[in-house]
Amino acid sequence: MTAWTAIDFETANSLRGSPCSVGLAKVKEGQIVEEWSSLIRPPEGHDHFDAFNVGVHGITAYDVRDAPGWPETLERIVQFAGDTPLVAHNAAFDIGVLAAACEASGLPVPDLRFACTLVVARRTWTGLLAYKLPVLADALGIALPHHHNAGDDARAAAQVMLAALKRQGTSTLDELLAVHRIQMGSYRNGVRQGCRYRGAARREPFPDAAPDADPDNPFSGLTVCFTGSLPGMTRAAAAARITALGARTVLNVTRYVDLLVVGGIERHQLAPGARKTGKLAKAERLRESGHEITVIDAEEFFQLITMT
Repeated sequence: MTAWTAIDFETANSLRGSPCSVGLAKVKEGQIVEEWSSLIRPPEGHDHFDAFNVGVHGITAYDVRDAPGWPETLERIVQFAGDTPLVAHNAAFDIGVLAAACEASGLPVPDLRFACTLVVARRTWTGLLAYKLPVLADALGIALPHHHNAGDDARAAAQVMLAALKRQGTSTLDELLAVHRIQMGSYRNGVRQGCRYRGAARREPFPDAAPDADPDNPFSGLTVCFTGSLPGMTRAAAAARITALGARTVLNVTRYVDLLVVGGIERHQLAPGARKTGKLAKAERLRESGHEITVIDAEEFFQLITMT
């Protein structure tokens, strides 16, 4: 399809069902043709504003006091998108927000299809060390006036997908995803299937996974290594969290590592004259030699575990 709608949410707190802002950007025939954004009054019981979230996006409870609630906002989203698939950067989060807000409001989740610019970007521009939206926007020359402004982020996500289509010489989302062997995500009859790379055989979760762990979660079957410190969480706690999701953690970077999480680094933790940890340097060398190791920072790690 040549038409699709980019979407981005901001949330009031750590609960996924607490949307306080949404941005939409519709694309037709390779052009952004329409945009819309709105503040949202989060569903009752999910409507407290955490200081951390307010610090990220600047939206307060006072700002949304007269904003439309979730039922009205959902209706507007459905009308705006029509039958087009949705596109989001880290779609698992944004689609998760949409679904959780529906659940919190006692509404059915509408059937939909969705693609993720984060998944696409990792297959399209393999030389980057990070794939957060501001990093991609800077690398691709895309204007992003205010990150965590839902309207600006939706527009930037649309432009990232357009850049990926152009780079691959494809004109539709289906063609682009097929080139990269990426599965389109979907929500059908209350069942979600993620947008994910299907180039290799699906990995089964490691044996220590919790019995109720979603096999479609982003950590299932991965070998993960940490370097640096995670704010507000010990490395042992982080390892336990993702082990329950079906991942395996290791102490050192090898060619068998799928994901390196880079936390905060103090100068005393570095070798004399070094500007990065030995684990990060080794991950970069392995990537240069063709091994697929994803590198994420602490912010993206916390976002991923929050959405599971």
